[in-house]
Amino acid sequence: MKRSVVWIVLLSVTICFYGCGGSNTDAESEVAESEESAETVPEEEIPSPRREASGNIAGVNVKIDYGSPSVRGRQIWGELEDFGKVWRAGANATTAIEFDANVKINGEDLPAGRYALFMIPEQDEWTVIFNKDWDEWGAFAYDAAQDVLRLTVTPGWADDVQEELLYDVTDSSLSFSWEKARLDLQIEGSGE
Repeated sequence: MKRSVVWIVLLSVTICFYGCGGSNTDAESEVAESEESAETVPEEEIPSPRREASGNIAGVNVKIDYGSPSVRGRQIWGELEDFGKVWRAGANATTAIEFDANVKINGEDLPAGRYALFMIPEQDEWTVIFNKDWDEWGAFAYDAAQDVLRLTVTPGWADDVQEELLYDVTDSSLSFSWEKARLDLQIEGSGE
């Protein structure tokens, strides 16, 4: 019975394909136009554009790829991004960070590799998480069993607003700033 249904569906699709001209040029044209128009949109008009920061710290190449949302007058911490919830540390696709050699972050060992960077913001202390599942969308499928390293850090709170989320790789750290929150993770080569 199941085979009959499959054959009927395949036959119907084939008849429709050839009976409808054998081509889906209208749909193909729409996709091409959509791709072309997406390429011509100025980057400053794309909400939360992808950004990359990279640098070399103690002989280790560090690269971070993230979506950079803007504050746009919103209260971020405790409202748009709830305290106590896992956050993707950027916008859209998961923030991915890569090290080409073993490192120590705030004194803790992290093997070379590519990781998802998640954070759990709180008023007084944040948890920074390096997780194996770097190729995900946001934090919706976050799995704590895939955590490689968790750090507790104390954020700084500035008076001025950093409008666009920003990561920066300096000579010795990875810094994060968005809205009034500031974090610095000290990075050093582990020598292994």
